[in-house]
Amino acid sequence: MRLRRRFLQVGSRRVHYLRAGGGPPAVMVHSSPANAWFLRPEIERLSRDYTVFAFDTPGFGLSQALPLEDMLVADLADALDETLTAIGMPPCPVFGSHSGAAIALEFGVRHPERVTGLVLDGVPAFSDAECAALFEDYFHKFPVSDLGGHYSDVWTRFRDQAAWFPWSARAPQSLNGYDLSRPDATHLWVSMYFEAADTYIPAYRAASHYGARALAAAAELDRPAIYTATDTDMLFPHLARLPPLKPGQEIRRIGTSLPAKHDLIAEGFARFGSPHPPPDDCDGVGDAAAVARQFLDGEDGRQVHIRYAGRRAHPAVLLLHDGPGSAEAFEPLMAALSDRYFVIAPDLPGAGESDPFQGGPPALGQFAGEAAWLLQALGAPPAQVYGLGFGASVAVELGRSRPDLVAGVVLGGLLAADALERARLAADYTPDIAVEPDGAHWYRTWLMLRDGLVWWPWYDRRQAAQRAAAGDFGAARLHRRTMDVMRRRETYGHLAQAALGFDAMAALASLRVPVCRLSGAPTPLDAFDGWLATHAPQLPARPAGVGAGEADALAKAFDHLHLLAKTTEGLSCEPPRAHSPSA
Repeated sequence: MRLRRRFLQVGSRRVHYLRAGGGPPAVMVHSSPANAWFLRPEIERLSRDYTVFAFDTPGFGLSQALPLEDMLVADLADALDETLTAIGMPPCPVFGSHSGAAIALEFGVRHPERVTGLVLDGVPAFSDAECAALFEDYFHKFPVSDLGGHYSDVWTRFRDQAAWFPWSARAPQSLNGYDLSRPDATHLWVSMYFEAADTYIPAYRAASHYGARALAAAAELDRPAIYTATDTDMLFPHLARLPPLKPGQEIRRIGTSLPAKHDLIAEGFARFGSPHPPPDDCDGVGDAAAVARQFLDGEDGRQVHIRYAGRRAHPAVLLLHDGPGSAEAFEPLMAALSDRYFVIAPDLPGAGESDPFQGGPPALGQFAGEAAWLLQALGAPPAQVYGLGFGASVAVELGRSRPDLVAGVVLGGLLAADALERARLAADYTPDIAVEPDGAHWYRTWLMLRDGLVWWPWYDRRQAAQRAAAGDFGAARLHRRTMDVMRRRETYGHLAQAALGFDAMAALASLRVPVCRLSGAPTPLDAFDGWLATHAPQLPARPAGVGAGEADALAKAFDHLHLLAKTTEGLSCEPPRAHSPSA
C-alpha cells in the first residue's frame, strides 16, 4: 500500500488527510480521540480496490479545530461536507467508526446527494441517563506539567480505558471483557491524545451525546446503509436500539473478527461504489500569509513534510532544524520573516512528519541532497540557508556540494568536534527509545531533552559540563519537543548521528559561498561558540536575537552575506588543528 499524506485548505481551516489505492473514491471517518492514522488496517484492505480518503476530523490529528466550544454532530457533518466540496469529491460510499459513524450518519442525512451508501461501525446511541452516568468524568484535559507528571497521568488514563468502560469508573461491573491492551497500543492512544489534547473535547462530547438524535437520524436516513459492530464493542448493544430500517439498509453482526469487519466494509463499498473517478489532490505550494504546511512526494516514494510562509516572489530562505526536533520550532521565526522572504522549513528525513531514508543509517550528504532536491522542486534557489545545531552541518554540506543553489549560509551553532569526540558523542547522544509497559519512556525522553538545556552533552551531568546559557523550561515547549521525538522515536536520532559522523570543520574549509554564524543560537551546540571564536576568527559572528529579535538578527545576517557576496567569492576556514571544545 502506498499511502500519501496531504493538507487541504478548507476556508480558514487546514485539513490533513491520508490517500491510498486506486479506483473509484471512498471516504473513511475515524473514531475519537484518534485520527485517520488509526484506520490504517481498514485503509490497507480497501485500497486494493478503491482510492481511499481518510480525513483527520476537525481538532484531531493535524486538522485544525472548528471555532466552537459547544458543538453538535451536525457541525462536524457540515465540516465534512465543506471538506469534500473543497477537494471536489463526487458522490461515494462513506465508512465511519464510533464517533466517525455518528458523523457519517448525520452527513448522510444532511447531505444525501454526496453519499452512495454508508457502512457504520458502532453508532453511539446512549440514552440521556447513560450519558449522565458514563460521561460525567470522561472528558478530561490533563494539563502539561512543568515537572513532566502529565506523562504518567495520560498513560494511566488510556491503560485504564482498556480495562474499564468508562475508564473513570473503576468498578467490577465496568470491566471490559477482553485482555489488557499491549503497551504499543496504549502508546498509540497516548500519542493521538496528545495531538488533539487542546481541541478534542467539544467534538468527542458531541459524538458521545448523539443519543436520541442518532436514533432519529437513523429513521430519517434514506441512503443504503450497513450497521455493524463486533460483539466485544461497547456499542454492540446499541445495534438493537436502531429503529426499523428502510429497504437497502441492514444490521450485520460479525462476531469478534476484525478481518470479517474489513470484508464487510469492502462488501458494502462494492455495493455502494461510486461511478466517478477520484478527485485530484489540491496540494500546490503557493503564497502563504501565515505558516502553511504540505507534503511533497520524493522520487523514491518517501514524503517530505514542509512548512512555508511568505510570497513566492520574495527571496527564498531555507531553515534546517536541529536534532532531535523538527521544523515546528521555527514557526514563530517563519511568521516574523515572511514579510521579507519566502521561508521554507522542512522536517528533515526521519524527523517530525517526514518519512525516513530507506536502508541503513543515513550519511549527512543524504540530508544535504534532500535539501537540494527540495529547493529545486520548489523552484526556490538560490536560497539563503540557516542551519541550527546539527542542521548547521547540513547547511555547510549543502553549500559545499551545491553552491549553485545557495546564496549564503548562516550557522546557528556548529559541531566543531574532532573525530574522537564525535565518536564519544555518537555512542550516547540519541539512545534507543523502547515502549515500556508503564509508559516510563515518555518521561525519560522528556528528561533527556530537558537535561540538554542544563548540560552539554545532556547525559554528562557533572558540574564541569553545566551550560552557561539560559534555557526555556516552559512546559509547553518541552512537551512539543517530546512529541517531536515520539512521532519518529525509531529514527529521531538519524540527523544527529549523521552530523556526528561528519567533519563539519573540514567541509567548512572548502565552502565557497558567503558564510557567517550566530553566537548564542538556541541549541546545545552553542557549547562550541567560544572555541569557534578563538580558532575560526575568519568566520564572522553576529549575536543571535532572542524571542522577537531572532528574526531581525537573522535578517541582518542575510543582509551581511548579500553584501559579502558582492565583494568576495566566499569565505574559507582553515580546518582546526586540534581541539576538544566541550572540555
